[in-house]
Amino acid sequence: MAKTYEEVETDAHIAMGLFDHDENGLITVDEFYRTFTKNGYEIDKEELSVIVQNVDQDGDGAINFSEMLTIMIRMHKQSRESQNLQKVFEVMDKDGNKRISKTELKKALKLYGNKKVSASELDKIMIEVDFDNDGYISFVEFANCVHLFK
Repeated sequence: MAKTYEEVETDAHIAMGLFDHDENGLITVDEFYRTFTKNGYEIDKEELSVIVQNVDQDGDGAINFSEMLTIMIRMHKQSRESQNLQKVFEVMDKDGNKRISKTELKKALKLYGNKKVSASELDKIMIEVDFDNDGYISFVEFANCVHLFK
């Protein structure tokens, strides 16, 4: 179920509380680093610095609440999109084996895309989407394919 704006805002407040050690309303690269390493994550400070720079809208070198809220909204949107993709994948995966066969793809294209595809067209699609060449489309392959067309 989708979160309300207020719930996402609450999540942003919680995240600020987790990272903002000196409680000044800003999260620095050092505070991110300290929290991640304390919790067992191995992360490079330089990587964190780049992440902070990409999110730091006001250029002060730290993340404030507004910027954290922006991050949380993006994460929520990505999570919702991923859940929707998962639902579409499951509808196409008729036998529930967590992969889409060529037959399932053909049926889905005909039923949902109103497109009847030839055997050669279906082969071309499978070649483009089936990255590991196992003859099936996994969820990761499906999601990668969908993101290419955004």
